[in-house]
Amino acid sequence: MFDLRLVAYQPNGLRLGILPHPLSIQVAWPLNDVPSLKFAYSAHAVGAELIAQPCEIGVQWSSDGAVWTENGDGRFLLARREGDQLDPSGTWRFDCPSYLWVLKKAVTYAHATIAPVNGQRVYGSPSPNATSGFITNSLLTEAQARGALSGFSWTFTGSLDTAGLSWNQTLGLGIPLGTDVLAVLLTLVDAGLIDIRMTGPRTLSAWRPGTATLRDLTTTTTPVELAGGRDISAAPDVGTLEDLASAAYVVGDNSFRTERVNVGTPLPWGRWEVGVRQVGVTEATAATLVGDSLLVRGAVERVQRTRELLFAPNTRWLPLRDYLPGDRIYAPGEAGRRVALRVRQITLTRTDRGVIGGNLILNDRLADQDVRIARKIAALAAR
Repeated sequence: MFDLRLVAYQPNGLRLGILPHPLSIQVAWPLNDVPSLKFAYSAHAVGAELIAQPCEIGVQWSSDGAVWTENGDGRFLLARREGDQLDPSGTWRFDCPSYLWVLKKAVTYAHATIAPVNGQRVYGSPSPNATSGFITNSLLTEAQARGALSGFSWTFTGSLDTAGLSWNQTLGLGIPLGTDVLAVLLTLVDAGLIDIRMTGPRTLSAWRPGTATLRDLTTTTTPVELAGGRDISAAPDVGTLEDLASAAYVVGDNSFRTERVNVGTPLPWGRWEVGVRQVGVTEATAATLVGDSLLVRGAVERVQRTRELLFAPNTRWLPLRDYLPGDRIYAPGEAGRRVALRVRQITLTRTDRGVIGGNLILNDRLADQDVRIARKIAALAAR
């Protein structure tokens, strides 16, 4: 039977022991973002002394109760706690970001031999020839040379990604001095220039976008297909018409502005307008992309798809074991019909009685297109 457990570790060190009696666990693994763990524990419970000090928490899963596995992105920092000193139960609630969060504790310094420009460290000047791997690798390497990120490691270089492929997208980027490295990395992610995932307790891997982290499990010999009543208990969708628009007014930098109009899709209430201020956009190509993306998004109802997970004896496909964030799988779509959907986030929970629950947030191909367009806009604006 699928289960979760928590294990405490010394900071950048060895295992301390299992936390056998959590009152609750909630852990979320989003795609290309920072995972998070929340749990509650009584100060009177066995193992409480392990978390009365700075430590790391490993989230382990098992499908049989015998073999326990900590996924590569399953290590968290015991960063915040809160409790009531007069509560007789001694309950404390802990908020733990992924170990990836330590990158917030390293910041962008000026290059030793290249003077900053307007308070920024500039990459790819005078031509936009820097890569996301080069930028990230240089900031990590320099931080460690200063004594920061002592327990952190990574599996890519300034020229090659984790899979050994050359970084193939270049850009020009100005980073304000003092910006933390995590903010820089997530900016590169949002721009569609890099995909990331922790692949060890304290190890970051990074790839060319759209490669290793986006597996298609619908084309394998035995496709992953979540079935209602077996793998999922409910398939709630939330649809909204609030983003409908047939005209987009895009305002960029230096008083740049343009209008894009969708004349092919009549809307129920006629012309609806949307305006956007897009920092970094100063030319027609980027502005047109911004405007058209708003119109594509505004032409149809937007749907958020959540699938509630089942953990029963007959459940066939299990999260973490059989699929991860980024994978494309089959799941019930409109009217329960099978469709291919992208796993954007896995969230799992556990009660004090050991009852496991959770859900998936899924994207269809239209939502995938939105993500690609948003990243392309961000990349153009970064130049």
